[in-house]
Amino acid sequence: MPRVLIKAAFKNIRFKCLRCGTCCHHKRPTEFGQIVPLERLKEFWEKSNLIYLTGEDIRNICSKTGRDTSNFVDTLYDYDGKIVHVEDSGKKIILDFPVMKSKPDTTCVFYDNGCTIYSARPIACRLFPFRVEEETTADGDMILNIRYNETCPGMGAGKMADRKALEKMVADQFKERSESVAAEVRSLVALGMISGDAKVYRSHPGR
Repeated sequence: MPRVLIKAAFKNIRFKCLRCGTCCHHKRPTEFGQIVPLERLKEFWEKSNLIYLTGEDIRNICSKTGRDTSNFVDTLYDYDGKIVHVEDSGKKIILDFPVMKSKPDTTCVFYDNGCTIYSARPIACRLFPFRVEEETTADGDMILNIRYNETCPGMGAGKMADRKALEKMVADQFKERSESVAAEVRSLVALGMISGDAKVYRSHPGR
């Protein structure tokens, strides 16, 4: 059975958040369509820095701000809490993970000379400048490599990054997402809505 391994792909790195807002600008590469085939996912990640939201992130932001999800959750389909969608008579499985909306100037909708929801910011924001890159081995195992953005102004300042804490955050994020996807897929299979030769795609909302 395939395994999921989480690895901090760095040694001793110091970091301190300077609240500069550099990471609050979201890149959405224009060369991709509304859905991204898995074979181009690595390329997509290298060219984007979208902030993916977990269910807990969304609940925390709603609680702190009182806003409806339509104000800050960006998805390809109308957001109803579901992640898995099917098209083409069940031959396309589209994983529509919610991301944070951006303003026309590419900044996060909660950015105003600084983060206005800092205490309730999403896991992806808490991780930054560290980011997760998925890798599949020849045996089918998945490796979640935690790397970092060298251009972040806070790199080299502050305390030593806690590798174990970062790995736990990534594990919690991955567990919630994978459990949600698995439950939705089981339900769709039971309803006969997924074809046996279905291919999996990822959405590219907010283009």
